[in-house]
Amino acid sequence: MAFLVMLMVLFGGILAYGGDWLGRRLGKQRLSMLGLRPRHTATLITTLTGALTVALTITGMTIANEAFRVWITRGDQILIELRRNERLLSQRAAELKSLQQDVAQKADELRLLRPQYEQLKLQVSQLQTQLQQRRARLGELETRLREEQVRVRELYTEREQLRHNIHALHLERDALQREIAQLQHTQQLLRNQNDLFAEENTRLASENARMEKQNQQLSEQNAQLETRNRELSERNQELETQNRLLLDRAAELRRQRDELQSEVGELLRLVNIRLMPVAVHAGEELTRVAFRTGLSEVRVRQMLQDMMKQAAEQAEARGATPGSDGRTVFIPEKVVRLTTGEQVRVDEAASLETILQNIRTSHEPVVALVVAVTNTAKGEPVPVEVRLFRNSVIFQAGQEIARTILDCRPPKDPFQQIVAFLQGDIRQAAIEAGVIPRFEQQGALPTVGEMDAATLLALAEKARQCPGDRALLIARARQEIRAGDRLQLEFEVRPLTPAGRGG
Repeated sequence: MAFLVMLMVLFGGILAYGGDWLGRRLGKQRLSMLGLRPRHTATLITTLTGALTVALTITGMTIANEAFRVWITRGDQILIELRRNERLLSQRAAELKSLQQDVAQKADELRLLRPQYEQLKLQVSQLQTQLQQRRARLGELETRLREEQVRVRELYTEREQLRHNIHALHLERDALQREIAQLQHTQQLLRNQNDLFAEENTRLASENARMEKQNQQLSEQNAQLETRNRELSERNQELETQNRLLLDRAAELRRQRDELQSEVGELLRLVNIRLMPVAVHAGEELTRVAFRTGLSEVRVRQMLQDMMKQAAEQAEARGATPGSDGRTVFIPEKVVRLTTGEQVRVDEAASLETILQNIRTSHEPVVALVVAVTNTAKGEPVPVEVRLFRNSVIFQAGQEIARTILDCRPPKDPFQQIVAFLQGDIRQAAIEAGVIPRFEQQGALPTVGEMDAATLLALAEKARQCPGDRALLIARARQEIRAGDRLQLEFEVRPLTPAGRGG
């Protein structure tokens, strides 16, 4: 390009010199063209020479240099494209700056996540240690299982002995029943004989009255008849006394038979409980149903029936089975002493009727809990009772239930702190406020609600993004909570203010 510029300058100088020389020659010769004066003719020739110089220069550069040729043909378009490219270049520079900022931010996040990565590695090591401990515990449990199996075999042997005892008791009961039947037959014979003696006594009394009219004639016969009458009366009294003794003996035998049957049933139940695993423990809740105010009697009765069906389904799911009457759960008959001192037996129908009346006469919502009365082995029906509680509003939607401070500093585990908060402070605060706990499993702590996996994971993510070394975790009611409802929770994580409380 530099060579072409030098050549263009040299070529322009040569043409300029040639034009000046030609102008001087023409001026000296005083030539005239197109009728012009010589001076004007020289000026015209010099001007044409300069124009020709420029034209030849442009033509030469266009032929010799492709870039110059492109600039001549597309100069304006190239300038427009150059400006557009400059704008695109500025946009790309801004995008590059934004990407560099994102890279720096990601690098900062990576530095922040590296301690968490190290902490997770430590947790994995701890979990592996716990796994080894659990395996050792599993070995101990297997040893205990073998010992329990030996104990079960011993219990089976003991059950066989109890079965033999029960069979002997059944034989004794059958013998007592046969003796009772014989006594009843003897009692009937004595009654028939007593009736015969009564008829004979009547007949003799009539004959005595007739003989009194003939007292003078039949005095001796009358004395004999009176003696016979006294003997028959004494015999009659003896028979009545013997009859009463037999009746008392029969009643005593009946009472002994009933007690024996009760003892046999109780023994069978104890044998089942001892040999079979317990399906439902005493005090465990099977189901609960909420009743609002203003329900009709038909609706309440239907809800009570559905409640007993739900309780039966829960009991069957745990291993209970229907009894001889086809029912899995039942309200046992109980004796109630009235204010007058009279004792009245109350069966299941009467109990449900009383519960229905209490629900209908209540001026506020109630919740009914179906609770097991005693331990029940698998394969047996479950005796239950129905407990009524006021179902008032405990928490309004959005109301705070409990709060705690999360320690997010390594090696603290915010997730374990959240679990302890759920199982401790929240449950205690809900129970103290009036939420009715659920006793659904023997030996387990009562529950007041449930939390799905999505909510728990979201809460754990909030704890992982703890704003600072410590943060305030607040649990609120997601919706209106009544005494018989399950807790529905929502959580809020706030940074901890210098005063030690959330903003």
